Amino acid sequence: MKPSGFDYAALIVLVAATLFEWLWYWPRCVRAIREHIPGARGRAYRNIIVAEWLVALYVLGLWFTKDRPWSALCLGSIAPLRLVAGFLVAAIIVTLLLLQGRKVQKMLAQPKAIARLREKLAFADPLIPETSGERYGFWLVAITAGICEEILFRGFLMWFIAAWTGLAIAVIISSLLFGCAHIYLGAAHVPKTAIVGLLLALVVVVSGSLWPAMVIHAALDLSAGEIGFHVGRAATAPLEAGEPLTS
Repeated sequence: MKPSGFDYAALIVLVAATLFEWLWYWPRCVRAIREHIPGARGRAYRNIIVAEWLVALYVLGLWFTKDRPWSALCLGSIAPLRLVAGFLVAAIIVTLLLLQGRKVQKMLAQPKAIARLREKLAFADPLIPETSGERYGFWLVAITAGICEEILFRGFLMWFIAAWTGLAIAVIISSLLFGCAHIYLGAAHVPKTAIVGLLLALVVVVSGSLWPAMVIHAALDLSAGEIGFHVGRAATAPLEAGEPLTS
């Protein structure tokens, strides 16, 4: 089953959206957030959610209208043992993320540790929620990314590329494209995200399903958002009390 013109259209949209976000849209979002324009971060969350679901639903619509096998998108039925293996990996990663979150919570009593964490998270500062409302909005962003980006990158793109190159090369290329799709966070973030994409792709290959990767992806984003939120709260607490952050 070779890609059709509609599949090429989806690929063009993905590439165009990445360039649009990197070169035009996200810099304006960052400027609005840093200028403390009311609702700027919430609008950014909403637009991310809408854009990702529109493209993902387009791909799902292609599969439905063209009566393609859902297994090609890694959403069909799969051998139970493979699926269990995938969810076992997901459970291990979620557990490690929870333990990491507890470790960070303990570190928040140390001003110097807070400063180090803030520095590490600086690249994603505009994305990190600051209020309770933004926090809930970010949860939706994380869940959306977990579902939609797995459909698009580990499902659609891997299938599209594998149709021409074979699965092994498709895993590598789709992971690199996944990294490039996050260039709006900074060029240094691209290889790190590509490695995450590669690990997620391997989970999909082993399990034969997108579902475990969706859980892992959403958990990674939720963990990052929660850590950023609590670190930001801890960083502002001493400042509100009139104490220096690095004392």
